[in-house]
Amino acid sequence: MLFTFVIAQAFLSMLCGMRSGIFFFFGAWINVMGLFALFFIPETKGVAIDDVRERVWKPHWFWKRYILAEDDHQDVEKRTE
Repeated sequence: MLFTFVIAQAFLSMLCGMRSGIFFFFGAWINVMGLFALFFIPETKGVAIDDVRERVWKPHWFWKRYILAEDDHQDVEKRTE
């Protein structure tokens, strides 16, 4: 809500300065967000919640480096006890 407020307050002054360029500015951000969703958020349709870790996150080209293997996760739990 804070960022929505900031954008709402800045919109009119940006509109006066950038004129029609403000719509290209926001359009560019929509493209950036769309590309982020396309490349970084994997599709989970048809995947059971229990299988998401193994079938979605582990094979993903970016997120696989942040997902611990089950054995590694159990080792971390043992070390913290």
